[in-house]
Amino acid sequence: MSFRFSPRENRANDIAWSSWSPQAFQRANDEKKPILLSISAVWCHWCHVMDETSYSDPQVIALINERFIPIRVDNDERPDINARYNMGGWPTTAFLTPDGKALTGATYLPPEQMRRALADVATYFHDHADDIAQQPDRSRMSALDLRSHNEPLDETLLTAVLDDAWAHFDAEYGGFGDAPKFPHIDLLELLLQRSRSTRDERAAEMFVATLRGMSTGGTYDHVEGGFFRYSTTRDWSVPHFEKMAEDHAGLLRALAGLVIESRDATLRVTLQTATNYVRTNFYDAATHFFAGSQDADEIYFALDAKGRAGHKAPYIDRTSYTNWTLDLASAFFACGTALDDAALIANACATLDAAHDRLRDAEGLLFHVLRPGQAPSVRGLLTDQVAYLRAVLDAYEYTGESRFLSRAQTHAALVCSRFLDETGAASDHLASEGALGRLSLADHPLTENGRLAFALLRLGRIAQTPQPQASGILRAFAPTAGKSGIFAAALARAVEFALAPDAHITLEGQNLGSLAPLRAAALRLRNPFIVIATDLRDEAIPRALPCVGTACGAPIADPAKLAEAFENL
Repeated sequence: MSFRFSPRENRANDIAWSSWSPQAFQRANDEKKPILLSISAVWCHWCHVMDETSYSDPQVIALINERFIPIRVDNDERPDINARYNMGGWPTTAFLTPDGKALTGATYLPPEQMRRALADVATYFHDHADDIAQQPDRSRMSALDLRSHNEPLDETLLTAVLDDAWAHFDAEYGGFGDAPKFPHIDLLELLLQRSRSTRDERAAEMFVATLRGMSTGGTYDHVEGGFFRYSTTRDWSVPHFEKMAEDHAGLLRALAGLVIESRDATLRVTLQTATNYVRTNFYDAATHFFAGSQDADEIYFALDAKGRAGHKAPYIDRTSYTNWTLDLASAFFACGTALDDAALIANACATLDAAHDRLRDAEGLLFHVLRPGQAPSVRGLLTDQVAYLRAVLDAYEYTGESRFLSRAQTHAALVCSRFLDETGAASDHLASEGALGRLSLADHPLTENGRLAFALLRLGRIAQTPQPQASGILRAFAPTAGKSGIFAAALARAVEFALAPDAHITLEGQNLGSLAPLRAAALRLRNPFIVIATDLRDEAIPRALPCVGTACGAPIADPAKLAEAFENL
């Protein structure tokens, strides 16, 4: 196992790091030593500082190697471990028992504090080993009470999330809360959906103000394009400078929706430059996969275009993380429509075909990590399966190509059979009898479950085949998820979709090319709940069949009349 450390000079490699593995836990048990778990990330500034300071301190190195079993985990590669052990940010410095129970932990610890913590933990563990073994693990995981419910869905969860968003909305600068300020991708998607479905003025105000604040402020790179990860200030003026594939996927999709909705020329330029940044810096035309992140280099990103030309650009992590890669492919469909750029849609289709060919295991589930020149690794994470399902559904609606619908149907059945449990919700990874530490604890992530439910609902309406698992997921969360506020936005978005009338368009024609004008018009309709199916028939005249619920309108051959036909329904 190769570990990644700060790109600057450091001695972190002098520590005898192990990967998260049965062998490491067995060593801790055999040698009766506590585990030092370091959760780091290649884009993380303070992780680099920790490598250069604490993990380069001779006393720290000696203490760790002598008295601990050190395990190093990359957050991007193992989000399931991070979900169970993160101590409030990155780096996470967690101290565990040999069976994986958490003793204590923190984030960044400077050398003096680190030396003291190592000595105290090692001494405490040695002196109280028997007592520690009897203590339960005080897990910090979500305490949501999930169970299968039969009550019908209503708008309670949706209302709770929207009210929480309004309560935390910053009317002056956009965004939610004070500082640091994050974009909250799934909340933005909910607000866009809500503003389009009901013309909700509050939702529209929150959505537009947040995207404008991010796009015009320092959180956007006005030289090279692209968004920085978050703002350290309330007014979006001072960013934290890493650029993440994860964030761009959601922000590109949100911006594309706003550009289609508003036809705002300034925002269109922002969408164009952001998309160009991703395509130029993250997209690999040879493999069709996307890189994961670009390092935070505050000196480089503070320079103007002329100044940057004389400096080496910050490091880009060329590792492809499947969920982020597929989310970016999904976003490229929306961007291609908003920017009238067919090449983006072709790029996205190529990515999905490459994922189908290279990233699936024998069972059909996707691996999570693909480092350049290596075989894919880390299998069975829910986040990758959900991203794939969403992306192939997007591909089918945006292109009409039947292979994407077939893949969606096969994958949905596999995901439901392998990840849903007795609660009705999906666990974040495949259960395993050999799961180490807290990985044996079930975790039902709000966001991935919301996205899965939404994707299953879409599939059901596109294929006109009921997907009862979707409502099962939503009913499992509905009684308690409202207390999570804006962090339950993905679930709330799925609830609104589930409660909306079935609105769908079937495009009929002899070939996909003949349906392109009608498809373009359908993709720009205001109703966010419309799904698009394609039915190719010999000698068929290109036309669109609009339906809402059980009511269907007359076939439409003129794309300009499609919006009016739907309004009449």
